[in-house]
Amino acid sequence: MTISKLNTILYNSINKVETISTSGIEQINTIDTPSSFATNYSIEGNGSNQYISLGNRENTGLNPTEAQINGDGYTWTQWIYIDDLSTTFQLYSLGVSGTNNYYGIQMVVNRNAAFVFHFFGLNGTSPGAGTNNRLTKRTQNSTISTGQWYHLGVVVPTNGYDDNSSWKMYINGSEYSGTYIDSGNTSLNLAYSGNSNLGAWQRAGTTLSNLFDGEINNAAIFSKGLNASNMAAIYNSGTPIDLSSNSGNYTESAALEAWWRFNEGTGTSYTDSTGNGYTGSGVNSPTWSTNTP
Repeated sequence: MTISKLNTILYNSINKVETISTSGIEQINTIDTPSSFATNYSIEGNGSNQYISLGNRENTGLNPTEAQINGDGYTWTQWIYIDDLSTTFQLYSLGVSGTNNYYGIQMVVNRNAAFVFHFFGLNGTSPGAGTNNRLTKRTQNSTISTGQWYHLGVVVPTNGYDDNSSWKMYINGSEYSGTYIDSGNTSLNLAYSGNSNLGAWQRAGTTLSNLFDGEINNAAIFSKGLNASNMAAIYNSGTPIDLSSNSGNYTESAALEAWWRFNEGTGTSYTDSTGNGYTGSGVNSPTWSTNTP
């Protein structure tokens, strides 16, 4: 048994117990306290040529089918700190590289500071790069600012793949409260082409765009549509939590498909902490930063 709360207060929200730091307490009344969770580093991109390659992930949980998404929903989350928004800041680019046509899944903050999520694919059987080849949900412009940490998330619920009105966008643990803008083709056939990346959109050949300029931290994907309580618990008042085990209102560790902590602090290999093998590789040596949420 491990302590998750003291007098209804989440243990990871408590700094001290009767003047003693919680990091120095191993047990309370013979019950183990939670193990510490470090967030010492973030990975930083220069907005020019640095990003994270996940390789070709077709036929895996990083490139889910429409049926997989509809089955239990899907959730994408990431902590970000934006230095500059003169161009779009790419968060997830999953199976959308190597072609000028639209494919795969994208989560971005665009240059107008709107939070945006796309499914890309085929209009019937036809590829393309227009409205009929995407299904999109976004916030209003000027929603996200530079120079501060955000926890951003998108939840697509069970049977919600082709109904973007049912998708929810979360900012710092709460669903976006402004007016959504939904657009695109609700008959879109989701399709993938090429590599998946974090922090860049690789178009035809080696052409790169939307390279991230700032830091990312604790990026996670769940093969389930998380509820509001879980999203608030993951945000945890601005402090990342250990997603590998349930604690308090966080109850969906079993649905964790991929989780990059970016806490190695050295090198250009970024472990997927789920054990599912989605290790990322830094391209052009993104740097390590001690700016963390």
